Amino acid sequence: MKLFKILGGIIAAIAGIAGMLFASGKKSQEVNELKTVIKKNKKEEKKVKKVIQVLEKNKVENKKEITTAKRKLTNSKKKTQKMEKAYEEDDVESAEDFLKNFAKNK
Repeated sequence: MKLFKILGGIIAAIAGIAGMLFASGKKSQEVNELKTVIKKNKKEEKKVKKVIQVLEKNKVENKKEITTAKRKLTNSKKKTQKMEKAYEEDDVESAEDFLKNFAKNK
């Protein structure tokens, strides 16, 4: 009788571990949508970098525009890093928050 209890416990533990492994492999829908938002933000960063390079050729006339573009670039980089961290950790709540903010900005 004790042998069956021990065997049942071992089988239950293995099944629990296998279930956790299969469940962790899937990411929620919000987190997957966050991945597309991250890609869009990276494209925006590249565009802003190009704008900064163009503006820096004529520094005398465009100092304010350069500083605002650089500020925009650093802010978008910080947001992208936070989004990537949320994506890696599979954090659904923060992914939802980022998606809400992204929807407001569009």
